[in-house]
Amino acid sequence: MKMKKLILTAAFAAITMAAGAQSLNVSSAFQNMRKGYLNKAKAEIDAACLHDATKDDAKTWCYKALIYARIGGEASNKKSKFKDLAPDWAEQAYQAALECKRLDTQNEWAKEVNEVFSYVGQDFYVRSSEAYNSRNYPEAMQLAEKSTEMFNNAGQAQFASDALFIAGLSAYYQHDTASIKKYFNNLTRKRTDKNIVYVTLFAIYKAEGDNEQAMKIANTYVRNCKNDPNAYLLQADGYFLSGNVDKGSENVEKALELSKADTANYPKVLVQAGSLLDESARNYEAAEAKFRESMELQPTQFGAYYNMGKMLYNRAVDKNTAAIAVDPFSDEGGLIDKLVGESKTLFGQSIEYFEKAVAYIDGLATDEAKNAHRADLANTLDALANAYARIDKLDEAKATRARLEQLVK
Repeated sequence: MKMKKLILTAAFAAITMAAGAQSLNVSSAFQNMRKGYLNKAKAEIDAACLHDATKDDAKTWCYKALIYARIGGEASNKKSKFKDLAPDWAEQAYQAALECKRLDTQNEWAKEVNEVFSYVGQDFYVRSSEAYNSRNYPEAMQLAEKSTEMFNNAGQAQFASDALFIAGLSAYYQHDTASIKKYFNNLTRKRTDKNIVYVTLFAIYKAEGDNEQAMKIANTYVRNCKNDPNAYLLQADGYFLSGNVDKGSENVEKALELSKADTANYPKVLVQAGSLLDESARNYEAAEAKFRESMELQPTQFGAYYNMGKMLYNRAVDKNTAAIAVDPFSDEGGLIDKLVGESKTLFGQSIEYFEKAVAYIDGLATDEAKNAHRADLANTLDALANAYARIDKLDEAKATRARLEQLVK
């Protein structure tokens, strides 16, 4: 028994000494970090994180998080001898901070760990922004999601929302509907004021035939952004979708009322309202009134002229389609001729507005401004060429088509 007891005591003494040594290593690692001996600090803290005596101590992981964050501070310094010491410093610091948070039941190290979460979150955010600007959307989305997690752990809600927005935009440009829903729905719960979030979600649910969910998004937009005219326009679209034309029209007027004082933006809101009344409510008279009011307030623009032309053009196409659907053998009242005539009239009326839309782009002062409207110009020229052809202005149609072909080369 005595031998056994002696052996156990010796083993206990060995553990005690090892624990003391490792505890010294933890403190030494931190001191070496403060002195700038990052290679020594890294080696000591890595050993401490693996050792049975210290691997379950929150302080060990806090020091690792701080040391690796400090290494990260050297990573961007090309002259630093430690710039390549830990290429994965950000992930290492993050995981260490998470482990410290798990073990730190008394929140003794919360301040230090939150600083690491924030610091590393910023690194991931910058990298996600760079990837996004380079159109590397898969990488941007992955980095932004990580950044969101880090900022959430740091308790920095606004920064987390900013990162989440990059993730959502990256998903948007990848046409990743599931991820768009995930990120953008999260942002609506965070009361984001970004119009594209609500408009994109609304369009997705509308395309999926989920009108109820689309309306919920519109309602959330109004609730989160009570003074945003776009919120009421989206809600109006939801009402039109459900067949509630009166309520939708009320919302259109509410949007215009909210934006009227903003003289610079009001003509644009009128165009949005007109487009909504045209496409969703099929109230062509009301839509035309909005387009004309916008033109009066801002005679030089693209939106009102193009959308007025588009409305007339699409109505002409509808008339032509209706004419084709009539049985010629039973058309005793001449309905076909009537519809074809109305179609040509509408095509003819659209030309004036398409021409003015083209003239606006042609009159822009710089090539940069013109290039920004390149897609708009292509769409307008295509519609204009077709409208010319429909009313037998074949020379004009040919010239316009030639210009379009030159534009899209």
